[in-house]
Amino acid sequence: MKLIVDREEFYEALGKVKSATEKKSALPMLRNVLIQATSGKVMLKATDLENYLVYEVKARVLEEGSVALPADKLTAIFKNLVGVEASLELKDEKVIIQAGRSTFKLAVLNPEDFPEFPQPIMDSSLPPEIINRAIDKVEYAISKEDSRYALQGMLIRGVGDKTHFVGSDGTRLALYEGPIESTVDVIIPRKSLKVLKNLVKDQIHDLSVGKDESFLHIGGEGFVLSVRLLEGEYPDYLSVIPQDFNAIVLADAELLRGAIKRLSSIAEGSAFPVKVSFLSGAMLLEISEPEYGEGTEEIEIDYDGPSIELGFNGKHLLEALDSFDVDKVYIKVVDADSPVVIEAEDYERDPYRCVIMPMRL
Repeated sequence: MKLIVDREEFYEALGKVKSATEKKSALPMLRNVLIQATSGKVMLKATDLENYLVYEVKARVLEEGSVALPADKLTAIFKNLVGVEASLELKDEKVIIQAGRSTFKLAVLNPEDFPEFPQPIMDSSLPPEIINRAIDKVEYAISKEDSRYALQGMLIRGVGDKTHFVGSDGTRLALYEGPIESTVDVIIPRKSLKVLKNLVKDQIHDLSVGKDESFLHIGGEGFVLSVRLLEGEYPDYLSVIPQDFNAIVLADAELLRGAIKRLSSIAEGSAFPVKVSFLSGAMLLEISEPEYGEGTEEIEIDYDGPSIELGFNGKHLLEALDSFDVDKVYIKVVDADSPVVIEAEDYERDPYRCVIMPMRL
């Protein structure tokens, strides 16, 4: 195998492919990237046995062949090389990498030991901007606890003329209603979302999508990603969203976000309790840390009802507010023991809402 690549393009490709490897695996091959050089192009393959990524890179192939190389070391080398082009040549059980006055020799693994990849099936499409936006809006709410298996990923489900993208950890829920019809009904693991987002952020054309019994297949310009689906039944997320409220508050999202961030200055950790009082025309936010002291913030709101006091995890409020693309949000309250809904004032423009359980202070 011998090929010449654009150094910068190859480095960017390695950055995307490396995200699908498994650094801590007991199987050395999963820490490697498989390079397959054929006439006029190079295919990079990587897998952690949950994500199977194939990425195409332009190259001048002087000799065809294939080889497996450690993804971390290869990426680090190309990051620091100088020059426009770099060459890779397999010789005497090592790959020689040259660019400018730099030369590296990397040990290789047998490419025949690389895991087999699933055969992709594509039968529908999704706009990349919808996928990218959905991940940005709901990823923060996905469970990080191993015991909540079905909640360890993002649900994608076609509902009427919309597609719901859902993340939840049992104490909060994020729902983005993508303005597209879809027949997809899958749960994508959290790690796969990071791999996918890295791939689709620069895509212009619609993504090809399909699924079989075990995998969701997503194809774009220059790549195919097969994601092993999470098994299990996703909870009935729509049933936990209240429909009737005793108080509806309209607040400036940036003012509220700023007030909570300032209060977090004296918080003991990233998760901190905040007391929220809704008053006529004002919202009072308070934090009390026995070791450091107290803090209060007040912002103007559009509300003219009875006083209400609630407790929240301040981190959950911040993460929810960070996902809005509008200036003002509604905060909809039933009582101190029921889920609180936060959604955009202009829901048509930003069809995203989050549901947060209050906490006892």
